[in-house]
Amino acid sequence: MKWFIITFFSVYSLMHLYVFLRMIRPNFSTQKSLAFVLLFFIMILSPVLWRTMEGNVSKDLVYVAALISLLWMGFMLYLFIFSFLLDAYRALVFLSRHLLGINPLPVPSPKVSLYLVLFLSISLSAYSYYETLRLHVVKISIKTEKLPVDRIKILHISDMHLGPVMGADKIELVKEVWEREKPDLIVSTGDLVDGNMRGKDGLADMLRLMTAPLGKYAVLGNHEYYRGVEQALEFTERAGFEILRGEWKDLGPLVVVGVDDDDCKFFNACKGELSEHYLLKQVPHEKFVILLKHKPKLHPEAVGLFDLMLSGHTHGGVYKPVGEFILKKLFITDRGLVKLGSSYIYVSKGVGTGGPPMRLFSPPDVAVIEIISSGKPSSSQGTPLQKKQTADEAQKVYF
Repeated sequence: MKWFIITFFSVYSLMHLYVFLRMIRPNFSTQKSLAFVLLFFIMILSPVLWRTMEGNVSKDLVYVAALISLLWMGFMLYLFIFSFLLDAYRALVFLSRHLLGINPLPVPSPKVSLYLVLFLSISLSAYSYYETLRLHVVKISIKTEKLPVDRIKILHISDMHLGPVMGADKIELVKEVWEREKPDLIVSTGDLVDGNMRGKDGLADMLRLMTAPLGKYAVLGNHEYYRGVEQALEFTERAGFEILRGEWKDLGPLVVVGVDDDDCKFFNACKGELSEHYLLKQVPHEKFVILLKHKPKLHPEAVGLFDLMLSGHTHGGVYKPVGEFILKKLFITDRGLVKLGSSYIYVSKGVGTGGPPMRLFSPPDVAVIEIISSGKPSSSQGTPLQKKQTADEAQKVYF
């Protein structure tokens, strides 16, 4: 965790330095440039400042400070990217002129460069923030011979990141889906919380109102450990979830298995079996087995020992297509439904955001998954984003 913090602030500081040297210094006087130095210094430290404010000042003040800090973080990312791309363009023009002897395109002046980078960064930041305000409902149906009843409907929630910025508005969006779909089972695959949740009983009580006949089950994500796992556990349990930590539950028509996120090792906070393949060998495989795991990573021996794995963590790459490209190298997939052998894996893009409240072509979602007994056609309508997706169509829809 220490090295993550050091790396984060080193990279974040270098981004500010690059933007300052390429966009600010060429366009402003020394006096005004010093004012930007002060602003950048404050904003670099702002994540620490608003985190220390939690529990010590009013929630509204923390919300405003956190929102400004996180929006700035996303805005600075765009400033850095477009400044870098503009410099890359200048380098290509320079090489074309001096090595090839051609003069292809003009190079914008420092002032024009500043206006162009600002326009693009502000525009994309505004759109990226707007995209987080929507909630898509992904509908999936999977047929199985293992179900003793006609069908079971599951509401899959992931990565709400409830805390200083994400709050009641996100819960209300999910609650609307719950009221409309009336699921038999509700599951949360981690990062339900993101911050100090003591004193936020109102949010837990809102979640507690959402019930299901087969119950509510959750696993821990990496963010549950960052501000203290005990307060995260208290909040999740108050919200009505039974937390599965290296254990499984026989619900009658199906079995639910849950493991801690592997980041627990950095905090000496693991409980139960972390290796899902050992745990899955213990369950009754004549029943439909659902594995809850925050990160979409899987031990090779676990394939075929479960029917459906539900995960989150990736946020669909957050900034598509760059994030999508990177995360598909790290995990099974960054979003959607895939099949490995006889096992299905669904990865949610999540409800909230763990950093800047911004997304680019990766809107938040919840999933409504119908497990249907073979030969029983689904009566549901609608599909991921626009039309219904069956398990057999999963790879076509998401790749």
